[in-house]
Amino acid sequence: MAAGETGRPNLSTRAQDLAAEPEAVHWAQVCAWVPGTGHCRNRDCSDACLFHEQREADQQRVRRWRRLRRVLSRR
Repeated sequence: MAAGETGRPNLSTRAQDLAAEPEAVHWAQVCAWVPGTGHCRNRDCSDACLFHEQREADQQRVRRWRRLRRVLSRR
């Protein structure tokens, strides 16, 4: 891996891929996911949501951070 690479796709590439989806406008208006929180205000979030995969990954990151924070605060 070259310096500065994280092994993750470029964020702008992912955004371009999402924007290219035929239903992107619909999901951009309907989705209630709040990035960085792992939370979707729409409790009936569909697996068909374009942001479902990103929301789940975000939710996992938030959970890992909370677990780590709890362990660190117990020390």
